[in-house]
Amino acid sequence: MKIYKFTFFTLLLSFLLPEYSYSQESGANSLSSSEIENIIIRSTRIPAGAKDIGSSLYIINEDQIKARGFKDAIDAISSAPGVISKQNGSFGGVGTIRIRGASSSQTLVLVDGVPVNDASSPGGGYNFEYLNTSNIQSIEVLKGSQSTLWGSDAIGGVVNIYTKQSESTSFGASAEIGSFGLKRGSTEINFAGSNSRFRISTSKTSIDGISKADEKDGNSEDDGFESESYSVNGSIDLNSLTLKGSLSYMESQVEYDSYGFVTGVQDGDEKSNTDEFIGSISANFDLFDSKLQNSIFISQSDINRDYYSKGSFSFGAEGKRELIRYQGNIEVNEFNKIAFGLESEESKVDKDNSTIDGSFLLYEFKPNNKIIISSGIRNDDHEGFGSKTTRRISGTFKPFDNLIIRSSWGEGFKVPTIFQSTYFCCGATSANSAIRPETSTSYDFGFELFFNEMKSNLSITYFDQDINDQINFSFGLGGYENIDKVNSKGFEIALDYQISKLMSLYLNYSYIDSVDGNGSSLFYVAKDSGEAGLIYESNNSYSGSIIARYNGSESSSYGKIDSWIRFDINGSYRLSSTNELYFRIENLLDEEYQQIFGYGTPERSGFIGLRVKF
Repeated sequence: MKIYKFTFFTLLLSFLLPEYSYSQESGANSLSSSEIENIIIRSTRIPAGAKDIGSSLYIINEDQIKARGFKDAIDAISSAPGVISKQNGSFGGVGTIRIRGASSSQTLVLVDGVPVNDASSPGGGYNFEYLNTSNIQSIEVLKGSQSTLWGSDAIGGVVNIYTKQSESTSFGASAEIGSFGLKRGSTEINFAGSNSRFRISTSKTSIDGISKADEKDGNSEDDGFESESYSVNGSIDLNSLTLKGSLSYMESQVEYDSYGFVTGVQDGDEKSNTDEFIGSISANFDLFDSKLQNSIFISQSDINRDYYSKGSFSFGAEGKRELIRYQGNIEVNEFNKIAFGLESEESKVDKDNSTIDGSFLLYEFKPNNKIIISSGIRNDDHEGFGSKTTRRISGTFKPFDNLIIRSSWGEGFKVPTIFQSTYFCCGATSANSAIRPETSTSYDFGFELFFNEMKSNLSITYFDQDINDQINFSFGLGGYENIDKVNSKGFEIALDYQISKLMSLYLNYSYIDSVDGNGSSLFYVAKDSGEAGLIYESNNSYSGSIIARYNGSESSSYGKIDSWIRFDINGSYRLSSTNELYFRIENLLDEEYQQIFGYGTPERSGFIGLRVKF
C-alpha cells in the first residue's frame, strides 16, 4: 500500500473548496447526566447511544475540558477512572497513560480515526505531551481488550480523540502567559455553508520550563519546550455522498535530561526535535435505498524524531503508518444491526516495514428497550507473525429507567513492533526470532445508577484483565523476549452529582492490583488513584472549578515513589457573550512529588489568558 504525501495533499485540497455563507453561531451543549442519552458513541463502530454501550466507557467533551481547566490532552484523559498518566519531567517530557495497568504501548490512540501510535518507538506507544486541548471536541476512552473492533495495539483499551469541526462561520483566538516563561496562543477560522464546512486552526507554545531531572537532587538547568501545530479539516455533502478530509502538522523542540541505568536521571545538555504529520480522507455513501451505509477511509501518520547531545546529532528515527479501510453498516430492522469491514495497515521504520490485514464482523441485537447485546469477531493476518482471531461480546440491561447494568468480555493482541523484532545488543548476534505477539483477555461488570431527578449518576465497575506473553527487554538475551502473564484486576467508581443549578461535583476513584507472573507488583502502577472536582457555572459572568488529583504510592526499579495529592484552581470571567478572561493556579499547595522516579514536577504556578471569538 502506497500513499504518498503529495498525492495525499492534492486529493484532499481538491474537494476542500466549499461555498460559504454567514450564519449565527450555535451554542455548544454541555454534557450533563440527564443528557447522556443523546450522546452518540463512535468508538464501537456501530454508532450507539452512550446508555446502550456494554463496554466500559469514559467520555469528556469540549465544555467539560474547559470547565475543568484542562490545557493538555493527557490531563483530560487521565481524569477517567482507571487511567494513570506519567510524564518524564514537565513541559515537553514524554507523556504516557496506562489503562487498568496496561502500558501505554498496549493502548491504541486514534485522532479522528487515524492510528497515531509511534511506529518508530520501541514499544509503539504515543507521546501525549505534544497534544493540547485547544482543538479537541471530545475524547472517548474505551477500556479493556478491543482488538475485535480496532485490531493490533488495542490490547488494553482505545483512546479516540475527535478534533473540532466547523459549525458556523467565525474567527477565534486565545493568548496565555504564565509561570516559567509560558507563552501560548491559538487561532481558529471556521466556515460553514449549505453543504460544506471548513476549519483551520493553529497553536503555538513556548516555555522556559524547569529542570526535568528533579531539582531537589541538585539539578538546576531549566529545560525548555517549544511547539507549534497547524490543522485543517472539512467536509462536503453531495446528496448521498459525503467527503471528509483532515490534515495536521506539528513540530516541537524539547530540552531533556539523560537517563542513566545506574544513577537515574541526571542533568545534561540534550535536545530532541519532533515532526508529526497526520492526514485522512474518507468517503461515505449509501446504497440500496440507504439500507447499506458505506465508508472508505484512508489515513497516514508520520513521526520523525532527531536527538542531540551537547549540540551534536546523536540518532534519529522515522516512523510511518498507512491505513486503508472499508466498512459497511446495515440496519436490518429496529432489532438487528450489522457492521463488517476490511482493512490493511503498513508500518515503516527506516528500511523495515510490517503489514497486517484485517477483516471483522460485528452484530448488535436489541430485542426490546431493556436489553442490548453486541458481539464481534475479527481476523488479522500479519506477514511475519501469522494469523490471529479475536472475539468480544458485551451486554446492556436496563431493568429500570434509572439503572443500567453493563458487562463485556473481549480478546486482544499486539504484534511486536519493528524495533522489538529487529533490535539486539549486549553481545547478541541477532534479534530474538522466537518473539511472539502479546495477547489479552479482559472482563468487566458494573452498573450505572441515575438519581436526583436524573441529573446525577453513580457508576461502579469491576474488571479483570490478563495479558499473556508480554514483551520486555532482556539484557541477558540482548534483545526483547516474552515474559509470563500479567494480571490486573480491581474496581472503578465514578460519581457526577448536580448540587444545584450552578454547582456540580464529580468524583473518580480506582483500585488497580497489577502483578506479574511471579506475583510482584508492576512498576509505576499505583493501587489507588482518583480525582475530584467542584464546578461552578453561573449564568452571569463568573465560573470556575477546583480539582484535586490523588495518586497512591508506587514501586520502581530505583525505589518507592510516595503518594501525592495536587490541587488546581481554574476560573473565568466573561467580558461579553464571546470574549472571556481566564486563569489557572496549578499545584496550589506547592506539593513536592514525582510521577516517575528522578523526574521533577512544577511548584505552585499561575497562568492567565484571554479568549475572543467573532
